[in-house]
Amino acid sequence: MTSLLEVQGLKAWYGRAQVLFDVALEVKTGEVVALLGPNGSGKSTTLKAIMGLVTRSAERMQFDGQEIAGLAEYQIARQGIGYVPEDRRVFQGLTVRENLSVAQRPPQNDRVAWSLDGLFSLFPKLEQLYERRAGEMSGGEQQMLTIARTLMGNPRLLLLDEPSEGLAPVVVQQMRQAILSLKQEGLTVLLSEQNPAFAEGLIDRSYRMDRGRALAAGKSAV
Repeated sequence: MTSLLEVQGLKAWYGRAQVLFDVALEVKTGEVVALLGPNGSGKSTTLKAIMGLVTRSAERMQFDGQEIAGLAEYQIARQGIGYVPEDRRVFQGLTVRENLSVAQRPPQNDRVAWSLDGLFSLFPKLEQLYERRAGEMSGGEQQMLTIARTLMGNPRLLLLDEPSEGLAPVVVQQMRQAILSLKQEGLTVLLSEQNPAFAEGLIDRSYRMDRGRALAAGKSAV
């Protein structure tokens, strides 16, 4: 497998406080890779730094061979990276249909575009709620919508922040199955997760985060 994302010497700050220290990681095409660790270890900040949402610098941050460290968030998104935040930033006043339509972008490199049928196969609940306003949906339903909306942008790499956080056990299992389906579709995923049990059997490799550093890489059976 070829490398899709390569990061070396990544540092990040909130104001004057440095929160990431020389993070290095690699994600290969078609992999599901996890950043594991407790709250405050730097997992979410690493995803935000890759996406350009916090002040950061890097010795190297390449996506598909192109340097992205100096790009703004919208430019990084246009390169083909989709970001699903932990706090489910859906458009509360818009319906599921409207949330999905505003995010639609054509795919790159002759890739097959995500269709509504494909999204409804991934998240059947969204088809039932197609005309419901996002603000009237449960947290789990909003999480599904946030992922589906990001997929409508047809990313090649999905950054998924704490996908199991605050969800009921039955929804957590649905989320696991959705990520497995994305892997089978060939989508590359980098996720942050504090629950190792959620990641077990789902990921190809993991990085253990602690105090803003990526300490080690490991493998997981899939």
